[in-house]
Amino acid sequence: MGGGAAVADGETVRSWLGALASWVYPNLDWVIWNRKREKEMQVEIQLANYTTLLADLPKLVGGRPSHLVVVPQVGPEVDTWQAAGGNFFYEIAQAAREYAGADKVTIFSVAAGEDPVSWHVRLIRFLVDSGATHLITQIEADPNSGQQQHTWDTLWSQLSTRWDGVLLGVVTDSSYRYITFGARRLARMSPNFLLVDICMPMDGVLVKGRVEVGPVNMPVSNQSLAVVDAHALGLPKIYDVVFIGVLYPYRIEMLDELRAQGVRVAVNPHRADTSEASGDARSNQPSWLDYMTALAQSNLALNFSQSSAGPYQQLKTRVLEASAVGCVILTDDVDRTERFWVPESEYCYFATPADAPAVVDRFLADPAKLAAAQQAAKQRARSINVTSFWGGIDEGLRQRGLTPFLG
Repeated sequence: MGGGAAVADGETVRSWLGALASWVYPNLDWVIWNRKREKEMQVEIQLANYTTLLADLPKLVGGRPSHLVVVPQVGPEVDTWQAAGGNFFYEIAQAAREYAGADKVTIFSVAAGEDPVSWHVRLIRFLVDSGATHLITQIEADPNSGQQQHTWDTLWSQLSTRWDGVLLGVVTDSSYRYITFGARRLARMSPNFLLVDICMPMDGVLVKGRVEVGPVNMPVSNQSLAVVDAHALGLPKIYDVVFIGVLYPYRIEMLDELRAQGVRVAVNPHRADTSEASGDARSNQPSWLDYMTALAQSNLALNFSQSSAGPYQQLKTRVLEASAVGCVILTDDVDRTERFWVPESEYCYFATPADAPAVVDRFLADPAKLAAAQQAAKQRARSINVTSFWGGIDEGLRQRGLTPFLG
């Protein structure tokens, strides 16, 4: 008993001291992490001997036309690398082709298990040799590393001194503070880094006063939407309200409250195993096409905007996906969906679960209003499914005085 109490008291003291340190020095965790990572990076650079490996790089030609190189987390080596396959970097690449032309986009693949020095040198050479002007990748982890490695700062330390192009760093969950640490390092190495945030506004977060991109809708290419349309052609609306996603405890509580208020919610109806007991909808995933078909057969879709990292509201890709197939989003977010859609006519809002039943009833009781909203949402989604992402990037590039991708 006494030993357990002593441990608990020790943990309380450490927690209190940590909170005090954070209050006195708000970025202490970042400073400690950054110093540690800087030492690791310098060792990596010394062992790699990049100076010798890249000694014979050709000179860059000024005024060259824009060309994008896409480095996917997982790419052509996986079966999701196809239209409507659910690979979001396939969508980013295909949307870029639709936005700027197929001749302006090249895919650069990294093999699973490839040594970082190997792909660093290959990528630097490829960017310089090809005359690329933009590089886009997910900077939260090294490509094809199973999210287990992060050496983008090492790569950028070598690339930014040898190449005059722009690194577009995609981040999908910046509500996790530690995820922004890697992005902050890249931003402070060179002004030619531009953050592309899917979820949250990040202006001034990495470098004080500096514009970044986001939130922007993750693109869904016209090519993939054509596949969805063909697959869902003629299917009826069979769900009043649907929720598709991971069943975190707070979401289960919200769903239970909605049901207690009389809302009939179909939960993950595209899954063969529809059990809610595990609270986890991430395992045994159906295909993205199955997911989109479930949305196409739904009148309304619930969107809980809170991040699993805490009380942060995010722009969710589901808003665009559901809208694109004529399913009206019912969401609790503020200053996210309304940046792209018009309230009431293209989506609906609820402040608390207790408010949601009245909103649902208002739409379901008026078929003409529901049909008009579904059509308006669909039209809006298909007008921004490519341009929200790539147009947002170009606007950010212009604001930063960097070369736009389109012209």
